[in-house]
Amino acid sequence: MKLVDIHAHLYFKDYDADRAEVIKRTREAECGVINVGVDLETSKVVIKLAEENDLMWATVGAHPQDAGELSEADWQELAKLVAHDKVVAIGECGLDYFKRGGQITEAEKESQKKMFEKQIELAVQLDKPLMLHVRDAYDDVLEILRCYSAARGNAHFFAGNWEQAKQFLGLGFTLSFTGVITFARNYDEVIKNMPLDKIMAETDSPFVAPIPHRGQRNEPLYVSEVVKKIAEIKNLSPEIVLGQLLKNARCNYNLGLIP
Repeated sequence: MKLVDIHAHLYFKDYDADRAEVIKRTREAECGVINVGVDLETSKVVIKLAEENDLMWATVGAHPQDAGELSEADWQELAKLVAHDKVVAIGECGLDYFKRGGQITEAEKESQKKMFEKQIELAVQLDKPLMLHVRDAYDDVLEILRCYSAARGNAHFFAGNWEQAKQFLGLGFTLSFTGVITFARNYDEVIKNMPLDKIMAETDSPFVAPIPHRGQRNEPLYVSEVVKKIAEIKNLSPEIVLGQLLKNARCNYNLGLIP
């Protein structure tokens, strides 16, 4: 394995026309991929992708914006999927207070918090890391996580400030960055200040393709551009950064990579 994208969604309809070709390119480049479920059905799909591809793994969970739609029966079925050998994390889960064209209600926030806490408790029980999704809710997520000293994981697509980053690091979490860092400078302070062994690289494919692919559909191979930018921001060689990020993924997600 030469690269690893710790957060992608290759099951999205954006890949329906050429999914096999994208996977073939990814495999030939020896790029590992963690495909991330957002509800019961997509969690089943990412497990199937992982079963069919040696360098793919899965997470299972309930996205915060879908939290209110998950029945108790669905939750029980979702919880059983976590035992699969290629499921390496629970999520993406967390809190998302963004609501296009309106404002999220307190009842919606409470629904999200309840489902988030259930997933944290499952992760702690099974000693699995969390794959966090957080938007407009970093302080509330941190407040909840402080109640679970055994919780661990990664804050995906981190877009908070350095003060918030320090709090996640203090709780033992890693932070991952996407192709946005190749064209937006407001991530630089956090990346500069972070220990390299706490950083992850991801694409969040099919979203936010990095330069030089900006405006196109993203895919896991483009994680190489994220790695290069992290190296540039931290003034380190790409080889050093890539080696450490591979090690981070191996250690945090138990991917069985060669050190």
